[in-house]
Amino acid sequence: FLCRNNVQPCLKKNFPCASNGQYRSSLHINCGDKEAIVNGVKYEGDTTPKGASMLYLSPDSNWAFSSTGNFMDDNINDDNYIASDTSKLTMPNSKLYAKARLSPLSLTYYGLCMHNGSYTVKLHFAEIIFTNDRTYRSLGKRKFNVFIQ
Repeated sequence: FLCRNNVQPCLKKNFPCASNGQYRSSLHINCGDKEAIVNGVKYEGDTTPKGASMLYLSPDSNWAFSSTGNFMDDNINDDNYIASDTSKLTMPNSKLYAKARLSPLSLTYYGLCMHNGSYTVKLHFAEIIFTNDRTYRSLGKRKFNVFIQ
């Protein structure tokens, strides 16, 4: 059973929409970096450094993310859940790709208080930590499961 804006009841309990009924029809997040305006569109900043098994609610309470897991095999005591570009990207709007949120197991973003209706979803990706030095650090797969309800 789903509530009015298709947020599962377990999430709705902790993230209620404003009492004035302010629902949104769009959401743009600059995952892992500060707020950016690109082509007149505001991408909300996502800079909280935390990430190991946590639930984060944005300052405006209109989106949240959950992250699970710990980086246990990287020989670094202080895990960093935000990566910075090491390849010096030169494409248009590169500020959207300068940083990224990392998660060893699961990373889920929730758009809260959205109007019912049809949406166009665009996901933007850039490989910003892949290196050409042929070390183990450049190996690995990137897998994405996109679930929209």
